[in-house]
Amino acid sequence: MVLMIVLIVLIIFFVIGFFLTKALFMPEKSIEWTENEGEVVSFKSGKNTLEGRIVNKEGKKGTIIFAHGMGLSSRYYRPEVLHFAELGYKVFIFEYRGYLESTGTFLSFRDVVKDISAASSFLGDDNIILVGHSMGGYGVLSSLDELGSKVKGVVAYAPFRSPFSAMDVCALRMGVIGRIVEAFLFPFQYLIHGSTANRSAIKTINNSTCPMLIIQGDNDKEVSIEGCSILKKKELITSKLLDVKIINKEDSNGHVTVVRKKGTQCVNEDTIKFVDEFLMNL
Repeated sequence: MVLMIVLIVLIIFFVIGFFLTKALFMPEKSIEWTENEGEVVSFKSGKNTLEGRIVNKEGKKGTIIFAHGMGLSSRYYRPEVLHFAELGYKVFIFEYRGYLESTGTFLSFRDVVKDISAASSFLGDDNIILVGHSMGGYGVLSSLDELGSKVKGVVAYAPFRSPFSAMDVCALRMGVIGRIVEAFLFPFQYLIHGSTANRSAIKTINNSTCPMLIIQGDNDKEVSIEGCSILKKKELITSKLLDVKIINKEDSNGHVTVVRKKGTQCVNEDTIKFVDEFLMNL
């Protein structure tokens, strides 16, 4: 009888956790790229088929894999992709599982790491450069565990330090309801990912053998310096290969505006200059 009760409780937690997590990570609906902007490809990540786009396939400067943010899609980062392509890089950007035309269901920040690793395996290139924003920023830094010596450098816009720290910030904003949601989300994450469910990006930063750049706005409300950002725990960072740029310009220091100034459809010149300089020195 006790075993049956425990089993029922676990099933309830799993079902509720599944649907709450699915709702949390719900992707936006976005328009397609134009036909002449790169080549559409598909590749496997586990059982899922992901859709991606390669722009400037013949780029000679190296390969950039771009990881998009939570609730956004590859389309949002079109200006950055085209910018890097114009600089001479081959750029690969893709949709995570469950986003737009990619199959599967997105249930965890750790899914980002799996999908980035799958993207790297699909390309088969060495000396890749990883670029990501927000959830993608966490993803590219955490992917160093999996990709290791394949990575030449990493650029992370406003990355959070761990899945649970980011989820906790979301829950805090929801008040009591958020705390109740957390009670289901955290166990569910452990059920699907085990001990890696809350892996910190700081560990991979400290173990990294490649240069890394973090760009963080000082008025970021979602991944704030005093909240779930990596910089909140900067005393734990021992790597000498990490460079940090704090952006304090009013129209460029938010969570999204650190990439795209509000109301614009072009790269943010206040921050892209740091990325270009970083790439030049790799």
